[in-house]
Amino acid sequence: MLMHSPNLFIVLEGLSGTGKTTIGKLLAERMCAEYCKTPHQLFEPFRKVIDSGADPNASLLFYLAGIFQSSAEISRMLQSRSVVCDRFVFTTLYYHKALGATLEIPDSFLVRLANPDYTFLIVRDEQKRMRYLSVSHPDYETPRRKTIDQTLLAGYRKHGLPEIDNSKDNPIAAVEQILRHIDG
Repeated sequence: MLMHSPNLFIVLEGLSGTGKTTIGKLLAERMCAEYCKTPHQLFEPFRKVIDSGADPNASLLFYLAGIFQSSAEISRMLQSRSVVCDRFVFTTLYYHKALGATLEIPDSFLVRLANPDYTFLIVRDEQKRMRYLSVSHPDYETPRRKTIDQTLLAGYRKHGLPEIDNSKDNPIAAVEQILRHIDG
């Protein structure tokens, strides 16, 4: 069992189908940390309505509100334990940019969010990722989705996040790689 002091806030970003959720849950278990996913569960009942037709700028604001709610809860959790979060602000910003959102969100607005100690980009071989998604999300692969994924990946990489390659479909090895990075 790995214990850290002070408590850490770790974010896993990445495209759908890379193994973020599995890796995040294993990492949280290994660290005796809390696992959370965004957007916050309070926003879950409204997601289908927003996703089915809201203007991209309105959708961006909705999802940012969910990130702020998650951030408040994460800040509370960090008082007693570490937190591993499956997606945070980067996904929200770059996904909506790919959808056509034009709002510029100032840094002064985003600094109010809980600040991750570490943010990792989980990647996977594209063929393996698409093979996984064809089973788990059969309607995933569309030309629009490919453009969205390219925009997301470019946004993530703009920040120079450490990349954890899950192409071998070995989430335990990915967790070990993250822990080695954290332990320096």
